[in-house]
Amino acid sequence: MGNHTNPSLARKRLSTLAVTTTLAAVGVGVIGTGVANAATPAGVGHTQVNPALDTAAALNSVKVTGADGLTVTADIAGTQIAEAITDYTNVHVTIDWNEDHVDPQAIDVHPNSGDAGKPASNSVAHTFKAPGTYHVTVKVDDGSGGAAKTATKDVTVFAAPTLVAAVSTKTPAPGSPVVVNLTGSSVDKSAAGATTTIKWGDTASDSVLTGDPSKILTTDAKLSHTYAAGNYTLSVQLNDGLGNANSKTDAQTFAITVGANGKIVVNRASGSDHYATGDRYTTGLVIAQRAWADNGKAATDTAHRQQAKAVVLATGVAFPDALAGGPLAKKVGGPLLLTDGGAATTNPDVLKEIQRVLPPTSATVPAASSTVYILGGEKAISTGIENELTAKGYTVKRLAGADRYETALKIAKDGMGDPSRLILARGDEGTNHNGFADALAAGPYAANVFGGAVVLSNGSTMDPATKAYVTSKLHVGAKNVGVVGGPAVAAIKTIPGSADLYSASFGNDRYETAAMLADKFPHNVTVGVATGLQFPDALTGGAYMASIGGPLLLSDPTALSDATAKKLGLIYTTTPEVDIFGGEKAVTPAVANAIATLVKVATIGKF
Repeated sequence: MGNHTNPSLARKRLSTLAVTTTLAAVGVGVIGTGVANAATPAGVGHTQVNPALDTAAALNSVKVTGADGLTVTADIAGTQIAEAITDYTNVHVTIDWNEDHVDPQAIDVHPNSGDAGKPASNSVAHTFKAPGTYHVTVKVDDGSGGAAKTATKDVTVFAAPTLVAAVSTKTPAPGSPVVVNLTGSSVDKSAAGATTTIKWGDTASDSVLTGDPSKILTTDAKLSHTYAAGNYTLSVQLNDGLGNANSKTDAQTFAITVGANGKIVVNRASGSDHYATGDRYTTGLVIAQRAWADNGKAATDTAHRQQAKAVVLATGVAFPDALAGGPLAKKVGGPLLLTDGGAATTNPDVLKEIQRVLPPTSATVPAASSTVYILGGEKAISTGIENELTAKGYTVKRLAGADRYETALKIAKDGMGDPSRLILARGDEGTNHNGFADALAAGPYAANVFGGAVVLSNGSTMDPATKAYVTSKLHVGAKNVGVVGGPAVAAIKTIPGSADLYSASFGNDRYETAAMLADKFPHNVTVGVATGLQFPDALTGGAYMASIGGPLLLSDPTALSDATAKKLGLIYTTTPEVDIFGGEKAVTPAVANAIATLVKVATIGKF
């Protein structure tokens, strides 16, 4: 073993660490080029050189290939090892990504049977949680007893542009505007030159807007357009403006149909219309199938449905962990589905729907495009369901806290990237386990008008963590906190000095509160209606309304509530569509017919 310290000894080629990138869970990263090769440590003599790693063998090149991402791949093809090393079992190569709470990863260096000088596998991939620059270190130990050798390189990754666009209506009357809503879209903070381009699909010039799309208000004239009668394809493209080979875009298209008379339509979304067993789970599937294309086929989808980028999965048994899920579904760009969380496996029809809209991870599909967000802990969604989805090839991200309040905070911070604005609504059980109404009506409002996440009060109080989080968003001169419902208003008043730092919306009951939120939307958008006494249909229906940019109204299931009737009566000449969520037990025919009468529609259609 003495000649292992001779630096002129012939060496086997084991690896040269390169870094490549692939599309990742939260966006697109770009590896910075032009970084200097790792240098030989100063002052190292021949007797100190570990033969496992050549002095210029690690981290000496950076390549960006194909789609880039927050996921980077460390490839060790090229590093050299002494010819005398024949037993690879004691050779160890590890990569330290220098990210909090992430352990170093090992790379298998055992040779292929046909070539003892090449490793059987020579790369590992890692997805960073956030954009930034990381000091990546490779360490090689040949097992000979000499000191292990290391080399380092700084790796910089960026977040991808995320377009979360919605249109106020797909079926406007001639001369009635279509408004594009960009709330929920995002670009990396470094992408100062980002542009959003709207191609209206007729003879009008494109609208080009610059800067962070999340800060572009729907009142901007460039977001509004009126059409003549006909059929059009409206497209929206977001470019991060990095201006180099790593610049990335995200795009969506919408089919716009302008009728000669601009008639309103009323549709009911009910699982019983399409499945042998119509229930809360199948109603959610019908809603998802209206909005989201088959995976990989959005470009040719005749209904111009969107390509899902993720799925949000919640239990259909209880509401607490799912209350904050609507804005998350809008943010990540996918449907919110329900399953029996206590079961060992996913509801079979729900699993089929996940597989329909979302491809599993593969060589061509990165984790970013196959993520299922699970809401709540193991009592809400079992480990069996999580394991099943993982086995099917999906990247599963569980957002869970010790209780419903902490889960809502996890969704806001980890799922939605800690937005600057938030809505506070009650999340306690309430009378007869129906304390969900304000939060569900608040979901589309938070996602499209106010912007931000939904967090929960415990009736008229808040737990310490929620109170601290809400307090951090209260700023003089900027009402970044919206409060929905009387109990939540009482809760925020427990924060000293909070007066005049928030906006509030609360009525005499849940129906009036929902109608007040609907008043804040443009009047030419699709409107949703669900029962205010049960949560499942309002949950999946509310996520759908968040995705298309419309409000969610609530009603008593047996008689159309006064506040809801008044709102529908005021907007019947401008709204293109009213969607009723749930079967006839959830929203009775009497209520559905009353809605149709108010908006002067003779026949109620089906999703």
